[in-house]
Amino acid sequence: MKIFRTDLLVGLNNKLFEISSASLGLDKVSFTEDIITCTIHSEQAPNGYYLKGFMTVSIRESCDRCLIDFNSKQTIEFSILLTSDVKLINNDEHDVIFFTDQDDAVDINPVLAEYVLLDRPLKKLCTDDCNGLCTSCGCNKNEMDCDCTQDTQSSNWEVLKNIN
Repeated sequence: MKIFRTDLLVGLNNKLFEISSASLGLDKVSFTEDIITCTIHSEQAPNGYYLKGFMTVSIRESCDRCLIDFNSKQTIEFSILLTSDVKLINNDEHDVIFFTDQDDAVDINPVLAEYVLLDRPLKKLCTDDCNGLCTSCGCNKNEMDCDCTQDTQSSNWEVLKNIN
C-alpha cells in the first residue's frame, strides 16, 4: 500500500484503505478474506510523519490442541514513523521507514506484513477452553467423550522416579 506525500501534506484523518492480502507477500499465512481493511491517521512530526492506525485481518489457523481449522479475526494496531533523519532509524517506539523529501510515495506493505506476523499468537486455540485430543485414542474431546483411562503406571519416566 502506497501512501502519497500529497495525502500526508493534507493529513490523513482516520482514512479507510483496502489492501489486498496477497500484496503483503505472506505466502505461509492463510487469509480468509482477500481484502484487509486498514484505517490510518497521520500527523506531522519533526523530520517526517507519524502514521498510526489499525487493520483488521482474518486468518485461517489450526488449533494447537485439537488440530481443527478455525477462523481468527484480529485487529492489529500499528505506529510507523516516516522520516529522513538517519538518527531516528533505530527508534524503539515506532517502526521507521526512511522517507526523503524527494520521495513522492512510500510503500508501507513490508511493515504491515511484519505486524501481521508479530501479532499472531504463539499458542493458537480454537476456544480458550479447548479440551484437545485424547492422548490414547486420538478422539477430539470437544466433540465426544472417550472411555480411555490414563495409565500412569506405564510411563516412560517411571524409571526416573526411582532414582535416589
